[in-house]
Amino acid sequence: MKKLYFLLILLLLPFLLQAQNVKNMELDDLNGNTFALKDHLDADATIVSFWATWCLPCQKEHPALQKLKESFKDKNIQIIAISTDSPRSLAKVKKYVRSHKKYKFVFLLDPDREFAQQLLVTEIPHTFVLDKNGNVIYTHTGYRLGDEKELSKVLKEYFEKQN
Repeated sequence: MKKLYFLLILLLLPFLLQAQNVKNMELDDLNGNTFALKDHLDADATIVSFWATWCLPCQKEHPALQKLKESFKDKNIQIIAISTDSPRSLAKVKKYVRSHKKYKFVFLLDPDREFAQQLLVTEIPHTFVLDKNGNVIYTHTGYRLGDEKELSKVLKEYFEKQN
């Protein structure tokens, strides 16, 4: 019976998470300033991506996210990239961000992975799409070339519902 209960919880977690609202998120940016998501929900949609400097799929996802953002010319899509690198790797995170200025992302830090744990992020990259109210409307783990097509489809459907 316990195994059945555990399995049921595992199956329902993605759906429970999608109903979750993350607008109370507060993390530090690279300069140590606090970024409160509730103060930045003026975008048409927000993509939140958990990543790390050592994660090659994460590094491949970033240009795809930037290109996706640019493809929605008439929409304001905010991308928040949350580094899960340890505090010792802060210099690597800053170097990565400086060398990738083409990414128009908000870069935040979650060095103790507290926020990632709250959202049940166990693998990276892990990407969420939030609506204007901070509700999770889509979540995806990992990155393979072409995953951005599914993300684009989700955004198009979301924007169509808004009209």
